[in-house]
Order: sequence, then structure tokens, then C-alpha cells
Amino acid sequence: MRFCTSEMKTYPITAMLRRRFPGEAVINLTGIRRDESRRRASSAIADVDRDGRLWNWRPILDWSADDVFACIFRHGLRPHPAYSDFGMSRVSCRFCIMSSRADLVAAAAQSESHDLYRRMVALEIASTFAFQGGRWLGDVAPQHLDDGMRHGLIRAKAKAAVRIAAEARITPAMLYVRGWPTRMLTDVEADILASVRREVTGLFGFQSRSLDRDAVHGRYAQLLAERAAKVERRRT
Repeated sequence: MRFCTSEMKTYPITAMLRRRFPGEAVINLTGIRRDESRRRASSAIADVDRDGRLWNWRPILDWSADDVFACIFRHGLRPHPAYSDFGMSRVSCRFCIMSSRADLVAAAAQSESHDLYRRMVALEIASTFAFQGGRWLGDVAPQHLDDGMRHGLIRAKAKAAVRIAAEARITPAMLYVRGWPTRMLTDVEADILASVRREVTGLFGFQSRSLDRDAVHGRYAQLLAERAAKVERRRT
């Protein structure tokens, strides 16, 4: 999940704080640091939400990683095992789409991770989508896969190449914007889209609709009408 921080942490925590402390100001402390990412590098030490109730304070924003570990040891504490025992550079989901290859290797090396690793590689095989764009999780620790999964991964990569080549025929002008088509496709564009859909449908063996020019035009007409009606409802 690409947006796990916001969807599974920030939003639920914020909602809980508002419910627990109605009408009160809340100070939320986080341990992010500038050198963790470009986005975090531009963060402010503190900021407040629109209604002035929820403050976000980042007290160690300018610390280095060495500063953090020095503070931990100075207070007689131990770092998270992911750092001290597994040799990882960051603590996150066990297999995070933002992790470096080294961290993925370290995560896959833990015996308790092996079943989860195989389940996630099975998703790669079934979907033909690599875990990190061009990096397949199945290539990180193939020693934990059986022969069936290793061969399945090879077939998935071959299917992915065919799928990617087919999808490349869809031009940027044909793409949806915010989930909606922006215009009716030309006959040539509709033929291209229909051919791509037929190829991908055949590749995976599932049932699909809008596989010819007329069906594509019909679907686009339906979506454009729905979008226009939605815009009109907002105006009234």
C-alpha cells in the first residue's frame, strides 16, 4: 500500500485524538528527520491544522541518525531489533515498497518472514506486477521459493513484458484524468484500446467487456454522461 502512512496511521490517529479530546488542543509528536527524505527535508519544526486544534511537533527534525542512537544508548535503552539485530536502515512494514534492496534482503532473511515473503511473491506471480516497479520481490530471496514458484516467477515476468508492451500502445491523450475520460476517443484510438484489452484479456484468461470499437465508444459515452451529470449535481 503506497499511502500506508496517511491511510493507516496519520488519519486514524488524528481522528482518534479528535474524538478523545473534543474541543481541546492536541500536540502530536513525531520522530521524523530531515535527512530521511527530500519531502521531510522541507518540513517545519511545528505546524498546526486549519482549525488550530492539532499541532504537529517534530523535535528531532534536525538530528542525525547518530544523534538518535546516541540518545537511545545514553538513556540505557536498546534500538529496535530491526536496527540492532537485523541490520536494517529503517523500520517500516516488513516488506515495504519504499525499502532499499538491502532492507528487503534483511527482512527476507528472518525465519518469521518466510511465509509472508512467499505470499507476496505469489501476488507478483498472479498479477504480473513487480513489487517495486522494476524490482521483483521474488528476486530478493529466491532461495526461499520452491521450484514451482521460481518457474511461476519466470512466466510472470514474460507475461509482464507482453502486458507492458500492449499497454504502451495507449497514448497519454487516451488516459483517464482523475478516474474519468476527458473526451470521446477517435475511431483509431478506440481500435487501439480495444486491441489492448483483447490482448491483455487473452493473456490472463479472464472475462472482459469493451473489446471492440463500438463497445469502447459505448462505454466512453456512458462515462462521459455520468461525469457530466456529476458536475451538474455539484452546481445545483
